[in-house]
Amino acid sequence: MPGRFRVRQRYTRSDPRGGFPRVSGRPALPHNRLAAFWRPLIDLADSEVASLRLRMIRPVSTWLADPGAARWPWFSRMGLPGVRRQVVRHAGLDAYDCADPRQLPEELRTPRWETLVAAVDGFAELDHRGRTLLIFQLAQLSYHPLALRLAGPVRPDGDPERDRYVYEVARVRAGSPGHAAHALSLFADLAGSGDPLVALAACFQGIGHALRHANDLTSARRFEKRGRELAKPPDDWHACLVHSRFHRAAALLRLTEGDKDAATSALVTAKHAHDDLAAARHAHGDPPAAGHAHDDPSAGTDAMIVRENRRYLLELELDAETRAETRAESHGGTRAETHGEAGPRALALCHELLRLDPHCVHARLRAGDGFAAAGDLVRAAFWYERAGELGTGAGATGWFRAAQCHDHLGDHAAAVNAMGRCLELDTTAVEPREYLAGRQRT
Repeated sequence: MPGRFRVRQRYTRSDPRGGFPRVSGRPALPHNRLAAFWRPLIDLADSEVASLRLRMIRPVSTWLADPGAARWPWFSRMGLPGVRRQVVRHAGLDAYDCADPRQLPEELRTPRWETLVAAVDGFAELDHRGRTLLIFQLAQLSYHPLALRLAGPVRPDGDPERDRYVYEVARVRAGSPGHAAHALSLFADLAGSGDPLVALAACFQGIGHALRHANDLTSARRFEKRGRELAKPPDDWHACLVHSRFHRAAALLRLTEGDKDAATSALVTAKHAHDDLAAARHAHGDPPAAGHAHDDPSAGTDAMIVRENRRYLLELELDAETRAETRAESHGGTRAETHGEAGPRALALCHELLRLDPHCVHARLRAGDGFAAAGDLVRAAFWYERAGELGTGAGATGWFRAAQCHDHLGDHAAAVNAMGRCLELDTTAVEPREYLAGRQRT
């Protein structure tokens, strides 16, 4: 029996930088459909339909405005370079397109944006915590080059607050094209930090980026070995958080090595630490979600971190389930054999992911992948298209994957529409262009 249809994840670009066209005639910011989902990224204003990651922008803005109340930004998710420019182009908001927040016209600046500009101008006077917050916020807004220019060359020196700042700079470097090797070097140095949580966090980051950027198992194993030397039973909020992240990274390493049982064991440990994290949230000082969080922009940040951590665990569990299906098929498993065990679990994970972060383009893509792996191409196409409706390069990928599902199901009109929508978001997409040309010849 032939193997199950698999969705090709990415299209080829004729220009590796991509081509994200400017559109015109779209409504102004308050009435712009696409902007509603990305509003914090555009001008730091709030939106009820923003993704979980974009909701992290608000508390950091609050802390930048009030350094006395500032906390370290223990958020894990970070923006991708260039996303803000893609958003404003696809939304037809050219006036907001600027390579530096200081270049945004004054009449378009919100009070939070003015606070951001003041922090950039006063970077030299900020303490390590203030610099850490600013570097993180600039990366959230996809201003990675500016963040790295402000930071300049940095190295840890054993001072806990400086090492925490260097850790954030290393994260921005890891997410910037061409800087991965430098970031791994910083994480290796930080793994020897005098602050055990910063050291363990550096090991977690080192594993993930060694695998993501170079598939470097040797470096990943070295970081894991150091992390296991550091990993003691967690005794407070931050320790639970960092331990959960470290064991999740260890699970990813085991999956990459092909050891599903060891990956499952590491995931169980990561989930136990996550459960302790959730239980410790109120004790750590975060007010209940049903309280007066609307009166305090930074309230609820710990709950946000718990949700974020759960989302990462969900995505890794989903990865483990879909990899299990792939291995079964490669050994001659039939559709019933591969779908019977992994399929229902994958579907449950997809539903939880969508409940947790329903307005995130990447969550919608991952859900689509999960439904596709479970053999439900109709629902996969639906969520790929919901990702596509959010624009950006990730949205273009969503339309490309949706088109493949429609084509396999025999709905060529829907496939043509989806391939065309992909090209409207990224004009350099090769396979969608070829597909459309081929359909017109038939």
